[in-house]
Amino acid sequence: MPNLNTLYVVHHSHTDIGFTLDQPLVWELHQRFLDDALNAAEHFEHHPFESRFRWTVEATWPLMRWLQNASPADIQRFQRLEQKGLLEVTAMPLNITPLYDQVQYAESLKCLEILRNQYGLTITSAMNCDVNGHNWALADLLLDHGISGFSMAINHHFGGAPDPRPWVFDWQAPSGRTLLAFNGWAYGKAKEFGLADATTERFQQWLPQIEQHLQKIDCPLPFLMVQGEHPYGDNASVHVDYARFAKLWNEERHDLKVVLATPRMFWQEVGQHRDRLQTLRGDWTDFWNFGCVSTPRETAIDRQNRARLYRADVVHALTPEAKTRNGMFRTRWAGQSFERYRTRAWQQVNLFGEHTWGADCGIGTPDTDDALSQKNHKFHAAYEGRSLSLMLERDALGDFSQEVARSSPEDLLVFNPLPFERVVSGKVPYQTLQPRGDAQNTTATRHFQGHYDWPTQMWTGQNQTHLGGNLGFVLSPVTVPACGYRVVPRSSVLHFETSTVSQDQTVSNHRHTLHFDVQQGGILSWQDKALQCEWVDPSDTALFRLMHEEVADRGHPWPRQLVNDMDWGTTVQNPRGWQEHWVARRNQDSRVLQHQVYRNALGTTIEQVLEHPAASHFAQRVFLPDHADWIELETELVLHQDSHPQNVYLMFPFALPSAQVVLNMAQTPTRPELDQLPLTCRDFFTVQDWLDFQGDARGMRVALPDNPMVQLGGFHFGRNLQTFELGNPTLLSWLYGNFWETNFQPFPSSMLTARYRLLPYAGPFDEGASHRFGQDALHARPLVQHLHEPASPVLPEGGTLLHLPESPVLVLQLCKTGDGVLELTLLNASNADVTAKLSSALLHIHEAWTSEGPLEVLDGTVLLKILPRRRQKLMLRVRGP
Repeated sequence: MPNLNTLYVVHHSHTDIGFTLDQPLVWELHQRFLDDALNAAEHFEHHPFESRFRWTVEATWPLMRWLQNASPADIQRFQRLEQKGLLEVTAMPLNITPLYDQVQYAESLKCLEILRNQYGLTITSAMNCDVNGHNWALADLLLDHGISGFSMAINHHFGGAPDPRPWVFDWQAPSGRTLLAFNGWAYGKAKEFGLADATTERFQQWLPQIEQHLQKIDCPLPFLMVQGEHPYGDNASVHVDYARFAKLWNEERHDLKVVLATPRMFWQEVGQHRDRLQTLRGDWTDFWNFGCVSTPRETAIDRQNRARLYRADVVHALTPEAKTRNGMFRTRWAGQSFERYRTRAWQQVNLFGEHTWGADCGIGTPDTDDALSQKNHKFHAAYEGRSLSLMLERDALGDFSQEVARSSPEDLLVFNPLPFERVVSGKVPYQTLQPRGDAQNTTATRHFQGHYDWPTQMWTGQNQTHLGGNLGFVLSPVTVPACGYRVVPRSSVLHFETSTVSQDQTVSNHRHTLHFDVQQGGILSWQDKALQCEWVDPSDTALFRLMHEEVADRGHPWPRQLVNDMDWGTTVQNPRGWQEHWVARRNQDSRVLQHQVYRNALGTTIEQVLEHPAASHFAQRVFLPDHADWIELETELVLHQDSHPQNVYLMFPFALPSAQVVLNMAQTPTRPELDQLPLTCRDFFTVQDWLDFQGDARGMRVALPDNPMVQLGGFHFGRNLQTFELGNPTLLSWLYGNFWETNFQPFPSSMLTARYRLLPYAGPFDEGASHRFGQDALHARPLVQHLHEPASPVLPEGGTLLHLPESPVLVLQLCKTGDGVLELTLLNASNADVTAKLSSALLHIHEAWTSEGPLEVLDGTVLLKILPRRRQKLMLRVRGP
C-alpha cells in the first residue's frame, strides 16, 4: 500500500426526512443550512486552497425547494460558488431504499436536467449515507444520468457494510459498464477522528491507527475520503471548524495534507489511479429496508400507487387528442390532472421509499407527539400518493372511454396497459356498475368508482349487502388485446349472490389438487396434475401457514439489544452488532374457526378464518381459477398492539430438489450470493413483483406484488450470514417486523394484507416469462370503466393501440409529455443485443427519435437496437384514427 498523503474531508448535512424533527421542519431547515453554507463559503473563500470552506449538497430534493424560495441574488451566489468548486451538488434525491424500481429511480432523478440546464450546475457524483445498500440497477441508472462516482457511508447499526472498508472499487453494473464506487466509513467519522477540533492532538492520535488499518486492508490509493457532519448529528447545519482545522493542520506542515473537499475532487484523483482498482459485480444488498415491514399496510398501498401510476400514464398517453366539443360542461379532465398532479404523485411514491420510517423515539416512546406526528407524516406520503394516483387513473380512463364506440351505454370498457394480450378477470366496483348520481357526470361520479372497495377478495364474513354485493361482482374472464382495450356487455360481469358451499378438505381443478389442514390452516399437499409432482415439502410446515417469531426473553428491559448490541465507540474497524445466536420463540399454532369452499362459474375459492395468539383477526383465501394454471392466495391479518420485537411470516416450503432461486430486484434478475457484492446482506432481500425457484426440470414462479421482503431457506433475521446457500427451497414472505431500536413503527397501523400468485412450470428458468407473470399479477384487478360519459367515438369497440416490444424487452414506462409526445422507456432484459420493434395499430406512428437523433419510420414501424441490460428512451409522435 502507498503511504497516505492526502485526506479529503467532505462536509455535508445528513438528510433524514424526519427522525430528529417533524418532516415539515426538516424540509425548512435544510433550506436554512444552504443559506449558512453560502455565508460560510464566502467567508473562507480566500483561505488557502486546502482549507477553504466547501459544502456538499447530499440530496437534490431539499435543494429544489431552496431554489423555489431563494432570491435571484442568492441563486447567483450559489451558482458562483458552485462554479468555483466551493459547493457541489450530488445526484441522489434523498437517502433511499431498495423499494425503488427503475422507474422510480428515473422519476426521482428528473430534477438533474433542471439543475444542469436551468441553473448550469455540474453534477457528476452521487452519494447516499446511513442506508446499507442499493439495487444493482442503480449503477446503470447513475451512469445513464452522467454520474461517474458513487459513494456510500453506511451506518452499520442493525446492518453492516461490505468489507474491507474504506474501499474504492469499480462497481460493474448489470450492463457490464463500471461505475467508480466508494464503500466509505460512516458519515460522522471526520468529527469522531477530531478533524474539527481546536487542536490537532486527537487526530494525531488517530492517524497511526488509520494508516495501520489501510495497510492491513491493502488500500491501493495514497489518499482517502472521510465525511463529516455537524456535532448535532443528522439534519444539522454547517460546521466551519472543519475549515479551521484543515488550516491549522496544514500550517503545522505534516506529511499528510488535509483538504476540505467536495466529492468531485476525490473522484478526479481516483480517476488517475483507476488501473489500481478491483472490479466487483453484483447487488449492493441492503439491510435497512426491513423498516418497510413495520408499516405493512402503507407499504402495500405505496406499491399499488406505483402500479396505478404506470397504468394512468399508459392510458393517458394512448388517448387520442380530443376534438372540440360543444356543451355547457367540460367532460375531459386528464390533461389538467396530469399537468397539476402527476409530478406530485410520483414524488409521494418516491418519498415513501425514503429511508426514514418515523421519529428517533418511535419505538421507545411511541405515544409522544413527536413520534405520532412523524408517523402520520410518513404515512401521508402513501395516502396522498393513493389519492392522486386514483385521480389520475380515473381521469385517464374516463377520458379514454369517451373516444370508444359502444353498442349500448350499459357496456363496459376493459383496458389492458401491458404490451401482451391477457385474460383479465376479477372484482368490479359496484359504483362502476351503478354510478352514483348522474352517470354522465365526469367529476364526482367518475371518481366515486371504487369507493368502499375492500383490499382483498375475501368473501367469508364480508357479505357487503350495502353495496348490493353479497359475494360481489366479478368480471368473467375476457381476452383483452395487448396495449389495448375491449368493450364488453354488462352481462360479462357476474353477480354472485350465492355460491355452492362446502367444507371439503381436498379441492381440485383442471391442473391442481390441494389438500388443506382444517385444524391449523394452510395447504398440506399440492398435487400438480400436469407435471405429476408434489409441491409441498412434507418434512416442513404447511404451505401458506403463518409463523410468528419474537425475542424469547420478554422480561429483558430492552429485548432488541439481544438481537443487535451496537458498540458506538469510535473505531477504524467495522464491527457489526448482530447477536447471531439470539434466541427466538416461534409460534405457528393457528386454529381454524371456519373452512369454507365456494364453487362458482369462475373457479373454486377456499377460505379459512383462523385464530392465532398474536392476532385479533386472521383470514386466508386460496383461489383456483378455471381459466388459468396459477393459484392465487390472499391474507388478512390484524395483529395485537404489542411493541415487543417480533416478526410475522407466511411460509412456502416447496418440494423442489436441487433448487436455485432468482429474485427480481429493480427489474434485474439477481441470484443470491452469485450476483451480490461480498458481505452485503444475505439474511433477507427486497423483491420487486416476482421471484423464481428452479430445479433440474421444473420450477415455481411466485408473484408478490404488495409484500416485498423475503427470507429464503429458513429463519435468517439477525443471523448475519456471511455467505448464502439456499438449502431448502422455502420462501418466508416477511409480512411484519418491528425489531429496529429507533424510528420504525412499534406496531402496524391497521389490518395488513398480502397477495400472491404461484405458477408451476416445466423446463429451465425463463426471465421473460417471469417478468410477464409478475406484471400480470401486479395489474391483476381489471381496469374497467362504465360508458355512460358523453362520447364522440373515434375508436372501434376494441383493439391494440400500439404494438409495443415484448420479451426480452420490457416497457418500463409509457407516458405523454406536455407537448403531446409519447415517451417510452425500454429495457433490454437480456444479456444480448436486441432490436426492439414498435409499430402502428389504431394509433399511427409518424415520427420517432432518441436523444441521439431521428429514427426511420417505415410503414408505421420503428426499429431500435438496445444493448444488453441497457435502458433506452424513445420519443414518438402518433396520430389517432
